[in-house]
Amino acid sequence: MSPSLGRHTTTGNAAARVPEWRFSLKGSPRHYDDVLGIIESTGMADVYFGEALTYERGAGVALWRVRAQEFDWIPALYAWWAEQERIEPVQFTFHLYIPPELKYPALDLRNHLPMDVAAYIRTHAPND
Repeated sequence: MSPSLGRHTTTGNAAARVPEWRFSLKGSPRHYDDVLGIIESTGMADVYFGEALTYERGAGVALWRVRAQEFDWIPALYAWWAEQERIEPVQFTFHLYIPPELKYPALDLRNHLPMDVAAYIRTHAPND
């Protein structure tokens, strides 16, 4: 876990808790390590559980379960994704899952802008 996640910041005598939103992403197993690095690159999000290859309805997928305080990494994910599709002849997507509904995706990231994905997570994902 990133050192900055899950910490309380103290202002005077009151402790302020920075919210952490919890959600999952699923995508291509081929890109597991790159996506993991992008999510954790800012220090304000971490993958608390990940699987480089799991099977869902007979298809191989990668799973990233994420805790995030901020979403500055999402535009970087989109930029990296666009570059991967530019240099490789294969299109792929990411699906967002919001607990407790983990059977069906809430969003296909291909159909939404990065700022819309962040806003959706802030509005719908559990935070503690």
